[in-house]
Amino acid sequence: MKRKLLLLCFAIAIAFVSCSKKESHHPSPAPTPTPAAKGLFILNEGNYTYANASLSFYDIDADTVSNNLFFKANNAPIGDVGQSLTKIGDDLYIVVNNSKYIYKVDAQTIVYKAKIEGFTSPRYMLPVGNGKAYVSDLESPGLWSLNLNTLEKSFIETGNATEAMVKIGNEVFVSNWSNYYLSEASNNTIQVIDCENDTLVAEIEIAPEPNAMVVDKNNHIWVSCSGAYVEPAIVCIDPVTRTVIHRFDLSADSYPSGMAIDGTGENVFFMNGGYGTLNVYKMSVDAAQLPDTPFITAEGKLFYNLKVNPENGDVYITDAKDYVSNGDLLRYSADGTLIATASLGIIPSYMLFN
Repeated sequence: MKRKLLLLCFAIAIAFVSCSKKESHHPSPAPTPTPAAKGLFILNEGNYTYANASLSFYDIDADTVSNNLFFKANNAPIGDVGQSLTKIGDDLYIVVNNSKYIYKVDAQTIVYKAKIEGFTSPRYMLPVGNGKAYVSDLESPGLWSLNLNTLEKSFIETGNATEAMVKIGNEVFVSNWSNYYLSEASNNTIQVIDCENDTLVAEIEIAPEPNAMVVDKNNHIWVSCSGAYVEPAIVCIDPVTRTVIHRFDLSADSYPSGMAIDGTGENVFFMNGGYGTLNVYKMSVDAAQLPDTPFITAEGKLFYNLKVNPENGDVYITDAKDYVSNGDLLRYSADGTLIATASLGIIPSYMLFN
């Protein structure tokens, strides 16, 4: 979750002294963790400073959900604000933002393997080859290069805080979403890192607050830019020429966030609307304009993040509800019909297909 939203959640949590736990009647909870199955990991952020993040798993074929997997496997909490997940080989990495560390666990059993510390405000992790991964950071002027064998890390100076990342060829494109902690830094650029040499090689200026990125069938990068309530936009970049080839501007009161791509790379999905009232939009990557009507309407739900199943096009959306109660996983068919609901933890956000 973006830091502004974390602070909002903290304020809400104080206002609601006790948390109401809502039950879901479908699907039924699974009796034991099942991350070895085909399904979806969901990282529940938890409330800022409450250290109540948790890990869930949705078994697609069985239509069952298992919650609190990390605690069940290790008899310990994940920590303060579960930010993102990355699976590399047989290992699952859990990035815990406000606790400033990353847990490495067995991807099947969720049993603890290692704790990687020393980050400032870790956000996302991306394997880049040669036995290393990059970790973006909200409060530091650059990103971390992590040796996956020794778990030692070094810092790559870029001058800007770093957020979402995608890799194309030997280059990593990283968004500069926030300058809240670095007032002199940019918050409207995509920086290009040569991941063989760990060096900054280029910058691409786009709209303010680029927060999520996906790569389409043409190897073009789509970026959701929340715009700081001034210039929200959906932007498409050619990574070869490092230029903006499409920019679709939105009204200043819009708040585009989250982005997903289908398995064919032909359709991009994003959330947009007023803050806290987001709907999901679906757009062909060959379209000349943004869609006028939502693909999936929130209808009173608090849509928070989304993911598309690359195999069948099912759309998964997390509902954060009131940021205090347990949220839901909403599963929609490829035509936008709601087909399943699962109760998760507090503020379910990052999703990863297993």
